[in-house]
Amino acid sequence: ARAKRPIAIAGVDAVNEGAGPELAAFCRQFSIPLITSYKGKGLLDEVDALALGGAGLSPKADNIFLPLINQSDCVLLLGYDPIEMRANWRNPWPDGAPVVEVSPVLRTHGMHKARFELRSSVKSALSVFSKSRSADAPAWPAGEPARARADLESAFAPETDGWGPATVFHTLRKLTPDETVVTADSGAHRILVSQIWKCRQPRGMLQSSALCTMGCAVPLAIGHRLIDDTQAPVVAFVGDAGLEMCLGELSTLRDLGLPVIICVLVDRSLSLIELKQRASQRANVGVDFGETDFPEIARAYSGHGAWVEAVDGLANEIEGALHRPGFTIIACRISNRAYDGKL
Repeated sequence: ARAKRPIAIAGVDAVNEGAGPELAAFCRQFSIPLITSYKGKGLLDEVDALALGGAGLSPKADNIFLPLINQSDCVLLLGYDPIEMRANWRNPWPDGAPVVEVSPVLRTHGMHKARFELRSSVKSALSVFSKSRSADAPAWPAGEPARARADLESAFAPETDGWGPATVFHTLRKLTPDETVVTADSGAHRILVSQIWKCRQPRGMLQSSALCTMGCAVPLAIGHRLIDDTQAPVVAFVGDAGLEMCLGELSTLRDLGLPVIICVLVDRSLSLIELKQRASQRANVGVDFGETDFPEIARAYSGHGAWVEAVDGLANEIEGALHRPGFTIIACRISNRAYDGKL
């Protein structure tokens, strides 16, 4: 009731509870900005000015999120499970910070502390919270969340030279329908697309948790497309090594006749591991490999495939893929070390 700078952090428990509509209404009623875990993306439509997007993967984003959280005088944890977060979300606020945690079970993870711990569903807690605060109570009068959102947009903008992984993700988000569902497996591409892709609804981006499985994006996309009654487009974002790990899944796509779109970022490297090797001043070992002709492989499995190295070509290919009855592989060739400075 007294907070001048309230902020909410929500996660996968809120998604599993189906609390998205109530959470969105609560944030809008009281002008409370929302950060989600990467599995909580879309609990509040991410085009909303109050939506700050998904956290937990990108150190670059954390440098914007964490200072904002520590300016808050009321941090609401709403179905937030820190198993989804990077190690630097361990103790992200000082002891005694004004944190209220709502969770279905007692949290014993040791990742953070909360001044108040409430055992409750998210929906029930929001109903009670709403009765304690006036709708016209001031929230962040100095506008810090809006500046944080602008900083995030700037930090993850398309490449200035017109091509690269960020440009690929921005272009596909612009050219695909709002209801498109995307999947991502482990790698540098996953960290970047999680920050750039704006989810319009919960489970708009499907990812592995914790162990960050390589090669899971294509089977995730197949499973979702197979059972989704809405028939919304499905795009799987993979790195070249990840796609090589699950090439046999293309036979499943062929046999089921599913129109899944696979966007593979081809840089001939395990980029995230290569970045870590350089950061720790270690030798380049076991992270570079040759280029696979993914479009030719797509054709061998009765799908469509194309190489893309510019925005115009990407736009043409996604337009065709959205109307094609079978699967498509769009192989986006990017430069070596294309993720430097972007994560």
